[in-house]
Amino acid sequence: MSCYNVFADYYNRLIDCDYDKWSQFLIDRGCAGKGIDLACGTGNVTFRLAQKGCTMVGIDLSESMLAVAESKKTNVKNPMFRCQDMTQFTATDKVNFVSCVCDGINYVAPTDVEKVFANVFGCLQDGGIFVFDVSSAYKLKNILGNNFFYQDEDDLTYFWTNSLKKDRVVMDLTFFIKNGKQYQRFDERHTQYIYAEAQLCDLLKKAGFSSVQTFADYTDGKVKDSTQRIVFCAVK
Repeated sequence: MSCYNVFADYYNRLIDCDYDKWSQFLIDRGCAGKGIDLACGTGNVTFRLAQKGCTMVGIDLSESMLAVAESKKTNVKNPMFRCQDMTQFTATDKVNFVSCVCDGINYVAPTDVEKVFANVFGCLQDGGIFVFDVSSAYKLKNILGNNFFYQDEDDLTYFWTNSLKKDRVVMDLTFFIKNGKQYQRFDERHTQYIYAEAQLCDLLKKAGFSSVQTFADYTDGKVKDSTQRIVFCAVK
């Protein structure tokens, strides 16, 4: 069962994130010039960074999400979008920064995280920065965990059932989408892996990053046991 297919058409409607705040955080941390936005989805952050003067390339594995992003473009050249796997992406020219927001790294299996970090390190200029976030172990275990969520609207109903495993949360989403007088059912499965703050810091340093800082929820605050989103800022 794949993910971000049918969900792509409803992603912006169902997912409530403060993209303005996140984009400004990236700018304040030095994201400027040429950048790559990994797991860019429908381009919510990619577009905002482009509007702030960055030359952007958005990369995502979901053709459906990228199709939505492409439909939002008003500038042919900025941002550009590419369908690629984070574990295999490359850049023709070195860039000033790489971003990856809204759980992108949580979707990467533990066996592949080092590949992603190595790819990012390789495409950055010296002094370039890598900023990304993860949903914390606290959030995945205690808030999402084995819980059930749903949303019911006139044209759409969806059920979100989670199953907590040792190192991951498996999320089964069922959509019922109104089509005339009938509803069509679609199913997707998402898997998010649980990563500790120290674990990812160690892997970043192993990849060659010389400086790694962490922040809580796109603020200057320190990470606490109850922090739901951990933001990593690593410098090459």
